[in-house]
Amino acid sequence: MLAGVVWFTRVMRLAGGLVTRALVGMVVGVVAVRRSWDASALHDRPIVVLLALAITVLVSLVVRVAQERMSRPGSIPALIGVVQFAIYCCVPETDQIPQVVAAVVVLIALEISAARTMPWWLIVAVFGLVLWSGLFGATGRDSALVGTLFATWPLVLVLVGVLAGVGSPRVDATVGSIAAVAVARTGGLEPTVRPALVAVVVAAVVSMVVFVSS
Repeated sequence: MLAGVVWFTRVMRLAGGLVTRALVGMVVGVVAVRRSWDASALHDRPIVVLLALAITVLVSLVVRVAQERMSRPGSIPALIGVVQFAIYCCVPETDQIPQVVAAVVVLIALEISAARTMPWWLIVAVFGLVLWSGLFGATGRDSALVGTLFATWPLVLVLVGVLAGVGSPRVDATVGSIAAVAVARTGGLEPTVRPALVAVVVAAVVSMVVFVSS
């Protein structure tokens, strides 16, 4: 009986933690979307809104586990830096990016200097800032919005791999980064969305093959 009570308490504590992290991710995603609403006419792009929210919730749910399993401080902030670089490669409006880059650099420096990872919610907040820089910077160009969402691929790929216990974080990060930048510099720069979607499909399939086999 006592063992059952202890087990139930642990399950509820875990569920509460997951709900909290999901809510934080949702709030961060909503803020990023709201601050880009008019600039990129997101009211006409519900799929972009849903994907942006889903990505921030996923990152918020998984990043704490990834911090526990990736022992080197600065690894996850560095991946966020790659996301920012891929976004920079495809969005037409970049005036907001230097300030966001500064936040990412500070986060990396904090982790390396302290020799430990920063709180998960701070990681999620900086990620949300980076995502906003892309959603806002796309200024409504569909190909740039696709490039912005796919720019998160290296981080998502590594987090999923770490959570599932498959693949190599270093290989996943490398492959995901190459795929994200490739999409940003090809389909993400096109005036129409079709080439961007084709580039995403090709890059995602290739990187997933490497992910599964690594």
